[in-house]
Amino acid sequence: MNIGITIGTRFPAFATSMGRVLLAALPQDELDAYLSSTDMQAITPRGLADEAALRAELDAVSQRGWALVDQELEPGLRSIAAPVRDRDGRVVAALNVSTHAARYSVDELREKIVPVILSAARALSTDLATVNR
Repeated sequence: MNIGITIGTRFPAFATSMGRVLLAALPQDELDAYLSSTDMQAITPRGLADEAALRAELDAVSQRGWALVDQELEPGLRSIAAPVRDRDGRVVAALNVSTHAARYSVDELREKIVPVILSAARALSTDLATVNR
């Protein structure tokens, strides 16, 4: 892997697990606006570059409650993200775990990491719900 992430690093939302969690939570008109202003080009050979395929993936993310990006941002990089919700249930952030593809298979991520990140996201959402407005 060659990816360097520092404070202020930006990646296209469609190519990241956190971005997909946030995109999946957008109202339809906001998602349409994002897609119409985004030049969707695959970053790696495994990446999505088709709006219809991305919309289908975002529907799946919304249904299952988490996102997986498998070597779409960087060869060798797998990433899982889960939504963090405010007291009204709106997605306001995402938690992410990334790993090298040689360390965890996609199945291992689903079995071992998804339950942990979902639990952490629920706990953070619960804490966030108690914060005064």
